Amino acid sequence: MQIDYERDISLIREWLAKEDYLPQDLGDMLLKKFIHSCYGSLEKTKQCIDKFCVGRTNTPELYTFRDPTASKLKTAFSITSVTTYEAGEDEIVIHELDDPNLERFEFYDLLKTFAMQADYWLNNIPLFPRGHIVLIDAKHFYLKIVSRVNIFFFKQFLVYLLEAMPVRIKQIHVYNSPAYYDKLFSLVKPVLPQEICDMIKFHLEIEGLYAHVDKKYLPVELGGEAPSMKDQQKKWVKIITESRDMYLNDNLWKADMKKRAKSKGADTAMNGSFRSLSID
Repeated sequence: MQIDYERDISLIREWLAKEDYLPQDLGDMLLKKFIHSCYGSLEKTKQCIDKFCVGRTNTPELYTFRDPTASKLKTAFSITSVTTYEAGEDEIVIHELDDPNLERFEFYDLLKTFAMQADYWLNNIPLFPRGHIVLIDAKHFYLKIVSRVNIFFFKQFLVYLLEAMPVRIKQIHVYNSPAYYDKLFSLVKPVLPQEICDMIKFHLEIEGLYAHVDKKYLPVELGGEAPSMKDQQKKWVKIITESRDMYLNDNLWKADMKKRAKSKGADTAMNGSFRSLSID
């Protein structure tokens, strides 16, 4: 189905203007990504935007005090890579943790910088792919990481990402998986929809990716031909730092829950039914 983005963005803006609890600072690119991820369904787009904005308000641990020059966030940026690559009609999203001994691992700081980079990606990368291919490097996911993570919070954050982010999940690959990956996966599997569980493939080595993703689309660090993800990470962090004022805005893209309570009734936080999840 051909989507008329100009018309649909206008219609969504009309809807936003009538919902005074929702922010009015959502840019055209961000709105286009929501419409695209929901395959042009305006009702699903509205639901997704609502969950996106409400979730940000209900997660102050990640969406407040986001100064990219703060030492603890600079540390978090330095031990992770969150990068994206165009792959034909698809878009690859890669997450890598580079902290061999977990000496600098701070759970909330890492999720916060991930969320900040997601904001950059949503607001600045003009790709509207057929689907998203998620790649996760698990080489430093040791069993001891479990004691450093708030599992309940992480489960809720996964639900938020799946329900509220404007993405079309097509494939999920976890590479460099440890032999005990099933124990780690069992901690989050209960909150994932069956469609997502069926998509996830674990690979003991990077080479396992090559049967699913053309090497020419992968960064050089993964044996591919695309530019370095380390270089892309540095570029993104530099731009985020230069855009510091945006991240210091603790109300960015957030719902006003006092106003929402009057029109929507009781809030359900980040919990939901996955009805707005777009899966290819």
